[in-house]
Amino acid sequence: MAHIIKLNVGGSLFQTSKSTLTKFDGFFKTMLETEIPVAKDESGAIFIDRDPKHFRVILNFMRDGEVALPEAPEDVTEIQKEAEYYLLGGLVELCKLKPEAKKMPYYAETFEDMARTVASSTKKVVCTVFFGTNFRYCYHECFIKTVMLYGDKVDFCFRERAVESTRIVIYNKMTNRVFDENPGFADLINIIKKHIPDIDDY
Repeated sequence: MAHIIKLNVGGSLFQTSKSTLTKFDGFFKTMLETEIPVAKDESGAIFIDRDPKHFRVILNFMRDGEVALPEAPEDVTEIQKEAEYYLLGGLVELCKLKPEAKKMPYYAETFEDMARTVASSTKKVVCTVFFGTNFRYCYHECFIKTVMLYGDKVDFCFRERAVESTRIVIYNKMTNRVFDENPGFADLINIIKKHIPDIDDY
């Protein structure tokens, strides 16, 4: 039978095996295989004075030697700090390799390019904008402001076409809904807020 270890991490209780905790050189292997005194709570669980928010990720990495990291860069940064504390070099390197979300609008040459952008996006919302050639310069300021405001939450894809009207298509991947508008002017920020009212909470 596996030797079960109980851990109290910042007030949250976890259970795992000794073999998992000693699989990699580092904090836990040293703790469990040396004579260093170990602090315990009233129930006998080993007490670790750390935030438990990402400890499940730490455990899963020690179990499998790999782990899926969250999309949010701030979460990856927090996990990296925890991995450094627990002396898990492999997880530290994994966090360093994780690409950050970037504000990178895409200018498509074809409709197929736009379709691939929507299909490959990992964000919750994708906004495609077809704008007329004659409005190229008057729209740019609006587009830049919108990307600066929502570029971390929304993937944008723009395509110029030889017509006067503008068409904006918003894909909400959380609800699988599509919103299609032909506005008289490109008030892109308010159009996004109109169709994705909780966008600021994403």
